[in-house]
Amino acid sequence: MTTDEAIPEVDLWRYIRILGRRKWWIISFTILGLLGGAVYAFTAPKKYSATALLQVEPARGAISVGGSPTPTVAAAQVSTYLQLLTSSDVQNVANQALHSHPKVTANQIGLTDVLSVSATASTPEQAALIANTYAKVFVEYERKNALAATTATELELQQQITSLNTQIAAISANTPNATALENELTLYKEDLANLQLAGAGTATSGGVVVASTAQVPTSPSSPKKVIDLVIGGVVGLILGFLMAFLFEALDDTVYDQDDLERLAPGVPVLGQIPMIGTWKDKKSTFLVSVSDPTSVVTEAYRSLRTSLQFASYDEPVQVVLVTSPTATDGKTSTVSNLGVMFAMAGQSVVLLSADLRRPRLAQFFGMDEQVGLTSVVIGEATLDEALQPMEGVPGMTLLGAGPIPPNPSELLGSKKMADVVQQLRDRFDVILIDSPPLLPVTDPVILARLADLSLLIVGAGQTKKAQLGRAFQQIAQSGSPRLGIVFNEVRRESDNSYSYSYSYSYKPRNNGNVPENGVDKNNGPAHARTRSKPNDKLFE
Repeated sequence: MTTDEAIPEVDLWRYIRILGRRKWWIISFTILGLLGGAVYAFTAPKKYSATALLQVEPARGAISVGGSPTPTVAAAQVSTYLQLLTSSDVQNVANQALHSHPKVTANQIGLTDVLSVSATASTPEQAALIANTYAKVFVEYERKNALAATTATELELQQQITSLNTQIAAISANTPNATALENELTLYKEDLANLQLAGAGTATSGGVVVASTAQVPTSPSSPKKVIDLVIGGVVGLILGFLMAFLFEALDDTVYDQDDLERLAPGVPVLGQIPMIGTWKDKKSTFLVSVSDPTSVVTEAYRSLRTSLQFASYDEPVQVVLVTSPTATDGKTSTVSNLGVMFAMAGQSVVLLSADLRRPRLAQFFGMDEQVGLTSVVIGEATLDEALQPMEGVPGMTLLGAGPIPPNPSELLGSKKMADVVQQLRDRFDVILIDSPPLLPVTDPVILARLADLSLLIVGAGQTKKAQLGRAFQQIAQSGSPRLGIVFNEVRRESDNSYSYSYSYSYKPRNNGNVPENGVDKNNGPAHARTRSKPNDKLFE
């Protein structure tokens, strides 16, 4: 690898966020593992284990035919005995002695010449009996094998001695051949004497003895409650991690900004709105910028307003279309709260309810949409008659949807609709358009042509990656000049941008008479247009 090649970085925080999202899988499987270990520990039958030790003895004084000493290889002896311990010959003899067919295990103790014979049974006495019986049977088995080998060697030496005596008797005693045969005969006789002495117990030719008998165990070897619980918990924890990452791989949902950056490279994320913990029933409306003006969520909407104001430096952004891939991503609540933020900054704002399928914008302010956009487009009302100023939010006006038409797409794409938007441009600083979701209908694609910027609301943990991809395709086809993303309902574990908490809060001074821009409301706002002091319940 060259120095110019980029080394991929492991995003540790991403894995931590994945584990945070999938923590219930991990917790659930860990608990199941602990329960499984507990069930086994308290219900499994008790087993007892006992172990006898065998000492492998090196060959001492062993000889071979011809008088040369036999080399001793302890490692080979230990390996051979280890295989013979569980051979069928030993098992058959032990089974006959025990009148059963127990299983034993044989192992070498480290790199020593000591072998262990372990047995497990349902009672401690039976476990010790099995281990000791196997050890005794194996020692006897090896003694018989050694005796048989000694007898065979002794017979061979006797045959060699008899043959040499015959050869010596057939030739003259003074010949050179007779002298050599007599010397060889002497060596064989010495070998035979040594072999007979070894057989009598004065020396050994190698073997195995019982070094330690198996004692009756005082406690069961299984189940071991603590160990079983630990094993169950560890296995459950590992399975929980595997399931967490498996479901993460199979999940097509957008959870964090990393997903957005991969799916929409180059598209700026203009704002991240945390989840409103107190908004449980999404069918009801909740205006957090008014209900809790010092919250982190409200501050996030302020940041979004600032991002849009900065976006206006290069090219003016007056008309903003707010849409989303699906209906549950929070586009209408974003329009409502963002409108309040612009109004509090001293700008004149109109909220245009262009969702002619399921209008809901007016509900956030306790107003109705009986007369609105469609009324103006079809000529049933003038724009002044359809606009509804919000007394509690100075500088903000609502243009409701009006009667629901049978052909919303045709109405929104008409020239009269474009004329309405142009009139709003002439009268207000900011126009926020609430449109239907992108994927079900084509209305947002039509409205995007009238806007300076399109805001795509992406619901964290709600919007699917495939849905987001299709939404980008439709926005691209609309010819919208600019596009930005708002990441909505972000959880703390979903994105590290909200891993902090504010150490300060915004609080109104002088009994709420100082607006955000620092101008006393009693003396007039900073904006050129005159604003009245708010007295509606929205600001109580």
